[in-house]
Amino acid sequence: MSTEQFYQNLKAIKNFQDISQDEAFTKIPNDWIILLTDVKNSTQAIKDGKYKEVNMLGALSIISILNIEKKLDIPFVFGGDGAFLLIPPSLLSNAKQALLAVQKMAKDAYGLELRVATITVDKIYIKNKELLITKLKVAKGYSQAMLKGEGLAYSDMLLKSSDTYHIKESIDPKFIVDIKGLACRWENIPSPKNETISLLIRAHDQSYYKEILETLENILGTKQNRNPITSTNTTLSFDDKILAKEASLYTQNRFLKTLLIFKLKLINIFGNFLMDSKIGQWANYRTLMRNSTDTEKFDDVLRMVFTSDFDQTKKLETYLEKEYQKKKLTYGLHKSDASLMTCLIFERHGKHIHFVDSANGGYAMATIDMKSRTLE
Repeated sequence: MSTEQFYQNLKAIKNFQDISQDEAFTKIPNDWIILLTDVKNSTQAIKDGKYKEVNMLGALSIISILNIEKKLDIPFVFGGDGAFLLIPPSLLSNAKQALLAVQKMAKDAYGLELRVATITVDKIYIKNKELLITKLKVAKGYSQAMLKGEGLAYSDMLLKSSDTYHIKESIDPKFIVDIKGLACRWENIPSPKNETISLLIRAHDQSYYKEILETLENILGTKQNRNPITSTNTTLSFDDKILAKEASLYTQNRFLKTLLIFKLKLINIFGNFLMDSKIGQWANYRTLMRNSTDTEKFDDVLRMVFTSDFDQTKKLETYLEKEYQKKKLTYGLHKSDASLMTCLIFERHGKHIHFVDSANGGYAMATIDMKSRTLE
């Protein structure tokens, strides 16, 4: 029996807290393939000021795969400096070529090395590692994949520890990667409160996530209230350096890149006019965008980007450290005064996915913080 529609047919959970329930998750088919990408030396790249480029490559990895077969629902997780996707075998050949193309773009456009790998799910199971999935409907046309199991960390280790599973095929000159829909045209988004925080939490007991999420809501407020994206704090950019992040993916010719940046500015002028004038469906565009953000997700680690005032942050850190000392959880966080957003737009007034991270390192820096705490 074909497993191609496995994820598409998967029953969605009703609320985020259901990730604490084992019965909400389903085993991934043995013949499915894990795709992994990771920016090598991302910490140094972020220190060098390339945090937007690092985020862009994570999103680029995802859109290049989603566009291979647009009618098929593909699960993915955006990790800040990379991505994790699952695909059926029928997409493998084109997926390899897409990721090789993205790898080349990373080098040509940003001077960054992107590791790309494929691992069949059965190789994870052979090592007695679990890999389970569910999904949560976030907005119209967008269901967010939720994953759990030691297979996630194990596959990440395989990607980073050797090149055994790295894609080594030659680039097919006839293959044309499709990255249509990827956009990075927003200014850094100022925090609605004092700070924007990227937070990672790994509970030592799966059932404990429900209590964690309830406590976080008591401290930070509802998801709506803690979302760092509002209907008033997003501004389309006219900064050449920001728009060049997108333009550089299409050309390295200075003249053509200048023309493309100019084109993006014209599009942004028109976009601002339509949104600010509240013409037709554009009146609700920022609300649609806000409702399609991936600010809270789960891939065996709870990942959240939220806005917080100083008092809330202090209470949060006190709670997390207390639970860490009790050995109930491990955590890492990164604080900033803004967030950045990379967008995948499939239908202008329909299906959107907006990847959000805190500025100046986000999840990548929170991961470093988490690893240092884990080693204590």
